[in-house]
Amino acid sequence: MRIAAIDAGSNAIRFVVAEFGEHAYKVIARLRVPVRLGHRVFTRGALDDDTMDRAVAAFRRFRAEVDRLGVSRLRAVATSATREASNRDGFLDRIRVESDIDLEPITGEEEARLVHLAVSRRIDLSQGRWILVDLGGGSIEVSLVDDTGILWSHSYKVGTVRLLETLAAAKGCHDTVRQWVERGLRHLTIPPPDGHPGPAAFAATGGNAEALARLALGNPAQLARPQDASSVAGAAQAIPVSRLDDVIRTLAAMTEAQRIERFRLRPDRADVILPAALVYRHFAALAHSNQMVVPSVGVKEGVLLDMATSVGTP
Repeated sequence: MRIAAIDAGSNAIRFVVAEFGEHAYKVIARLRVPVRLGHRVFTRGALDDDTMDRAVAAFRRFRAEVDRLGVSRLRAVATSATREASNRDGFLDRIRVESDIDLEPITGEEEARLVHLAVSRRIDLSQGRWILVDLGGGSIEVSLVDDTGILWSHSYKVGTVRLLETLAAAKGCHDTVRQWVERGLRHLTIPPPDGHPGPAAFAATGGNAEALARLALGNPAQLARPQDASSVAGAAQAIPVSRLDDVIRTLAAMTEAQRIERFRLRPDRADVILPAALVYRHFAALAHSNQMVVPSVGVKEGVLLDMATSVGTP
């Protein structure tokens, strides 16, 4: 059975097709289209025409792949940029009419549920409590979990694209990116429920977490992965917080152009990777963790597993 998932995030739109067998699945197609849906939404409240045009073109491409690969089930979800846009209904109508795909805006709680589902298949959550941080362009979904499920969850309207766009819009503000991000993170917390001890470990999801893992663990050449990679995402990796601090210092001392040249980052990764690293470092401190585990899964993998489970496939 072939299942497809689309994650229309605030920084990029991701498409994945997987073939499910009796006990596992294999990714057979993967696309990442650099359409920044959050552009102007977080400062002006609406999607602009050019952004919508490029998103619609991406969905037509996804439809062609779905038909070519014989996909039997498809779910497309949209996160903070789409759900906050004042003109989202017109945008969703265009997607439906021009690609025959129903794009579904989901809540932060649903995002957290899907991420937890994906992470629980990648790392062992039975040895204590974990804090899961799924960072996107427009929001952060933070969950306290264990092997029984989600114990506490909250969605914060703080994301990498939102931070950068609001900084650019704050004319006369002389904050650096680091100062602006740290100011935006002051109210973010992870209160444990019912007075129980804090989490035993910290896991980070999202494209920036995966890029930071490759950079922190000495694989900068792998930062620019092919858009059409067909292999299953790599195993979970653990980054010592001391190495994350080294990466933050390195990135903060570089321009975006220097990050692109030295680390072969895509332009839409080079500008958000420093804010992302600062966000993850903030939650590592709150979790009192000396390492950040990167399971290399996220919303789209959760969508795949959720659909497969609903039809009885493990």
